[in-house]
Amino acid sequence: MMQQNNGEKRELRAVMKSRREAIAPAQRTSWSQAACQRIADLLAGIGAENVMVYIGLRSELDTAEFIEWCWRNEIAVSAPRCEADGVTMTPYWIRGWDELMPGAFGIREPNPAQAVKCEDTYVPGAVIVPGLAFDQLGGRLGYGAGFYDRYCDRLRSLVPSEKEMPLWAGCCFEAQIVSAVPMDSHDARMDAIVTEQHVYWSGRRSRLDWNR
Repeated sequence: MMQQNNGEKRELRAVMKSRREAIAPAQRTSWSQAACQRIADLLAGIGAENVMVYIGLRSELDTAEFIEWCWRNEIAVSAPRCEADGVTMTPYWIRGWDELMPGAFGIREPNPAQAVKCEDTYVPGAVIVPGLAFDQLGGRLGYGAGFYDRYCDRLRSLVPSEKEMPLWAGCCFEAQIVSAVPMDSHDARMDAIVTEQHVYWSGRRSRLDWNR
């Protein structure tokens, strides 16, 4: 796919990575906990029975407390594994931290020897997405590999209409919200952005889409 905004994205990635890494570790921990509570409230509000969620890496917002909340409340958790082809992202069910292992890019991923691969037809109730920057219209700046964009396309091939797509929620610190993210036509947009301070609804879809 042709990237129209490569230079602008590259510059913004460098700025946002430095901004996120400048947050003190103790502050990241506190803000992560607050954001996890907002994600949990969001998931409870739409009645999701399962979720796909990223495993936090280095200075990313840590989703661990949200994952443990899901386990306590019998909400099935899946996490993505980046395959060796460098293109495909496959979700696996995880039931404990011991089912993870170091994977691509240093990210903890499901261990295929222990975690159970999700069915090929699996459509999560919600997808919790990492990123370097987001805007309030649902724009997302990822890391450039396109895993989540391709996964979004795959989910679209599994549902009868856009209305049946799961909730896509970006998760980041408030400091990662920008006025506008440079977007290409194939870039997946978020339905909501969750930070330690707010839940921003992008208006891309009606909130009623998930109250079914």
